[in-house]
Amino acid sequence: MTWGEEIFRALLLTFGMTEIITNISYLTKVNGLDLARKQHGELPPHVALAKIKLKVVFMLLFGIIFFVASLSTYILHKYIAIVIFVPAILFCFYGVIEALYYRYWKTFGFAFVTILLLIASFLI
Repeated sequence: MTWGEEIFRALLLTFGMTEIITNISYLTKVNGLDLARKQHGELPPHVALAKIKLKVVFMLLFGIIFFVASLSTYILHKYIAIVIFVPAILFCFYGVIEALYYRYWKTFGFAFVTILLLIASFLI
């Protein structure tokens, strides 16, 4: 396994765990959706709380997916590119769809980051 693969899977494990912890906290706290609105500043400021909650649920799901995918490579002691690449494709698809739906400049920035993650997962 290369250093790039080691670093990338550690990054995805950290990303997944961070998303799980923060988004569960947003869903369980009384003012969690208000905190989520600040966290997800890539969404337009006028977005309804129901859509913020949907964003939080999606990010929680992607956190779980990335955590499980990267953890499985640690358990198997092997970097399996397809296990990392498929979640990256799904995450990129989500980011682009969100950008096209909101058509807000910060949302396009988020989509760009998801595209970079996809490219990185392809190149590593």
